[in-house]
Amino acid sequence: MKSSEAEFLAIAAYESSVREVMTAPKPGLVDAEGSGCHDDMDCALFLKSARAIAPFWARQARAGLEGTPPELVMERLRSTGVEMERAMAQATGGVNTHKGLVYLMSLLLYGAGFALFSGAPRSAEAAAQFAALAVRGVVERELGALLAEPPRRALTNGERLYVEHGVTGVRGEAERGFPSALRAGLPALRRALAGGASFNDAGLAALLQIMLVCEDSNVMHRAGFEYWSGEYLTLTAAALRGFRAPSWNRAPLYELERKFMERRVSPGGAADLLSCTYFLHIFSS
Repeated sequence: MKSSEAEFLAIAAYESSVREVMTAPKPGLVDAEGSGCHDDMDCALFLKSARAIAPFWARQARAGLEGTPPELVMERLRSTGVEMERAMAQATGGVNTHKGLVYLMSLLLYGAGFALFSGAPRSAEAAAQFAALAVRGVVERELGALLAEPPRRALTNGERLYVEHGVTGVRGEAERGFPSALRAGLPALRRALAGGASFNDAGLAALLQIMLVCEDSNVMHRAGFEYWSGEYLTLTAAALRGFRAPSWNRAPLYELERKFMERRVSPGGAADLLSCTYFLHIFSS
């Protein structure tokens, strides 16, 4: 039974990564229509990368299905994650296509597997809850210490954003139980589907909702914290108002893409969370 469950979860993770890159038009991002703000990536490269890391997803799911306690699982997930990043780099020639997704999806696969192991409801909430338990305290351990004793080395982009602005990024998203996917992306996806939208357009609605709430360090790194906290959110909210039932007019998305191209803005964090949203939808449907 665990073998079939692991296969199901792995296929769901792979499908979600493919659906994300094929969803179009995603402003500033690689998709089936173009490369957005990226000169070193295209849709074919993302598909190649998704295929390269696909064989590892079942291993991450089995960590949960076999009942590995949350407080002990990260070493196991990280070990496989290192292999996945190596496979990704080999497939892409060193281009970082899915590093953030490897972290987030590995946690959700564990959470979904542990939910099935423990007899919890087969729900998005249960998967996110158990995923969060695996990284409980990670923000304080990995980022909080920077405030007490700054390292002598140069800070990474994520560390700098935390020290200067309190941004917890992908770590905070995971530790808080994936709120951007669970409480923004997933409801938007399901509302749009219920309203007659195609899966593609429902995914775009979900992406815009995620963009409004997630701390996207990709945007902050490319355009600055002030841009993310101001103009970026204003532009995204305007695009979302224009992209709605019943017409699902994509013109606001192309306009948003044009504005993002001026600043080379790419909401890559939101894109990873769209993949997570797709996974949670598949798992709990």
